[in-house]
Amino acid sequence: MKLFYSCIIAVALFFSCKTDEDPVSAQNGTYQTDYGVITRIDGYPLYRCSYSADYKFDVYLETGQIPYYSNVSAEEKNYGCTCFSAFGSENRLLGRNYDWPEQSTYFIVFTEPLNGYTSVSTVDLYFFEYNHSESPEFSGNQNILRSLPYYPFDGMNEKGVAVGMNALPEGRGPFDANKVTIGELQVIRLVLDYAASTREAISLIRQYNVRMEAPPIHYLIADSSGHSAIIEFVDGQMHVIENEIPWQVTTNFIITDWDNPIEAPCWRYQSACSTLGSTSGILSENGAWSLLEGTSVTSTRWSALFNLKTGQLQVAMGRAYHNPHLFSVFE
Repeated sequence: MKLFYSCIIAVALFFSCKTDEDPVSAQNGTYQTDYGVITRIDGYPLYRCSYSADYKFDVYLETGQIPYYSNVSAEEKNYGCTCFSAFGSENRLLGRNYDWPEQSTYFIVFTEPLNGYTSVSTVDLYFFEYNHSESPEFSGNQNILRSLPYYPFDGMNEKGVAVGMNALPEGRGPFDANKVTIGELQVIRLVLDYAASTREAISLIRQYNVRMEAPPIHYLIADSSGHSAIIEFVDGQMHVIENEIPWQVTTNFIITDWDNPIEAPCWRYQSACSTLGSTSGILSENGAWSLLEGTSVTSTRWSALFNLKTGQLQVAMGRAYHNPHLFSVFE
């Protein structure tokens, strides 16, 4: 099962947020399914899925086998991505932008597992057997939509733990025959469902073999206390880089053993580090959007800003920074 995606942070200086309603009529683009309610948010197209069924992630963690059918495929393309955490003030922020050259269908997914934490996450359906010319109620799209909780590209839970990821040219973790092997995106679901802090997230990930796919990725995990960590799998080892200052940045190169941001092989990394370094990690939400706008590209599909204190997620589709959608993990 292969997966190829890209990401890069993008945002803007000034914007006004709109609150998304959850209508309950087909005329307003809402569909009732046996696994939850799907609502069309905008014509990008962006949908919201309030997933109410049991997606059996606890069963997955015992076997490493997704209980629903899903097929992931991708062709090799250029990718770029940037994530950051910023803790230098009362704000606790994680920002991230997702970049991919092909237009797709996008979902904001709300989950409330019986034995886990409520969370909100994003999914791009470009990589799955999904008919983009049909609506989500089309029968041929149901298998992948049932699997939405298994493929978060980023997200935040009710405890104020957020996760972003970035594609890398290579990655290989340790293997222990006594541990269950889980996929790289299912690591994000593991953290969202069960981690109440960055430290708990690190501990949870260590309990599994992580299968790096196509491309491999690394993670930036942050919590509302101001603790963040970069998780990378390099040369058969899991590397954890915890923040010693009130911010961190990741893009598309391996951070492990890299000491000098000025010499980093990525202009987006240099730009984000320069901004966060000059403010000692102090960013308003407007300042965060400005940082992200400065590292965006024309193929940015969405820009996400997670507020780990308030539980709010702002999502700007297609670089529409002046009019992001506003969600809350507590909805």
